[in-house]
Amino acid sequence: MSDWDIDVLGGSALEFDFLELAPAKRFSDAFCDDFYQEVPNDWWVIVTDVVSSTKAIEAGRYKDINMLGAAGITAVFNVVGGATIPFVFGGDGATFLCSYKDCPELISELLAVKAFGLQHYDLELRVGCVPMHEIRAQGKNVQVARLELSPGNSLALFNGGGLGLADSIIKADHTGNYCKNENTDKLPNLEGLSCRWQPLKPVNGQILTLLVQAEVEEDYARIVEGIQEILGRGNDDLNPVKPQGMKLRGFFENFSLERFAASAGSGESIVPALKLLLERCFQRFAHLVNLKSGPYQPDTYLTELRSNSDFRKFDDMVRMVLDCQNSVIGELKEYLKAEHEAGKLIYGIHLSEEALMTCLMLDLRHSQHLHFIDGADGGYAMAAKSLKAQAKVKISNS
Repeated sequence: MSDWDIDVLGGSALEFDFLELAPAKRFSDAFCDDFYQEVPNDWWVIVTDVVSSTKAIEAGRYKDINMLGAAGITAVFNVVGGATIPFVFGGDGATFLCSYKDCPELISELLAVKAFGLQHYDLELRVGCVPMHEIRAQGKNVQVARLELSPGNSLALFNGGGLGLADSIIKADHTGNYCKNENTDKLPNLEGLSCRWQPLKPVNGQILTLLVQAEVEEDYARIVEGIQEILGRGNDDLNPVKPQGMKLRGFFENFSLERFAASAGSGESIVPALKLLLERCFQRFAHLVNLKSGPYQPDTYLTELRSNSDFRKFDDMVRMVLDCQNSVIGELKEYLKAEHEAGKLIYGIHLSEEALMTCLMLDLRHSQHLHFIDGADGGYAMAAKSLKAQAKVKISNS
């Protein structure tokens, strides 16, 4: 019997439907146990990330890394029929939860994304999976909540420490049991993946990418309240997505990638290219004159785009990409430093002059679209570098 078929401790008897979870409406609900539900024991954690992403970022390839990370999410959603399973975007990859029945097909599709990444970007996407029963056997857990950004658009919130353990297991594996390396000639279905907007410029000062991992879960609400109180002084709009300042990229930027995405995994190029040309012409004209045609209404779409951005999230750590005033960033650093020295948390900060946005168009007719935000020049990956350095010091001193 393979791990795919294992049903331990009656895990499959536990009803779990991500979209049926009672929705959290505010980010502060991420720290309220009432919204979380146990993940069944026969489910799996899937993790993807770009290998040696720090080196690629140093070479200026952070946008390529974001796109490959988002490509994995797109491919998974095209298999399961939209954003129906829990996931989180991490900048250079993503994490998903899925049933044991779906896991083999999703891994197969993600291995196709890995092959695509090597061919299209010369970047390697690590793909791995760990069963929930293994995570619990090693003393960690995964609980999930649903944060509703707008009707039909949700992000997952995670606690329990299991995602970090799964990531460590996959990265340490050389057997192929957890880290998957099978070769494939299959083309991934990336339909819906888009990147048509220029980098987002800050209005308040700088783009702050922040990671915070508390020593104990009970501290998160207090810590985040302290962060928001500092950053919110004189500024109540930390969201880096501001429709009034958004501009479309050059007409042919990322054309090759979107043409491939439009082929929906078929590899066909002529018809998708023509369709993409027409779409881009229409979008530019529509935004120029605020033309409302069918499901695409520029003003409505931009308002929804802002609401549907993942600039704040929680997956065993707080992740934020914020438009911050320079005057309060120093105060924030002092606050985090004091909390770190008191043993309450570890953190990573990265400052940049812009944020990047990668878009996933699910069903525009029903206003279903998600937008993944990261700081420029490495954003989450560079903030994680600082956080991991603090974690190593903490371990060596313990």
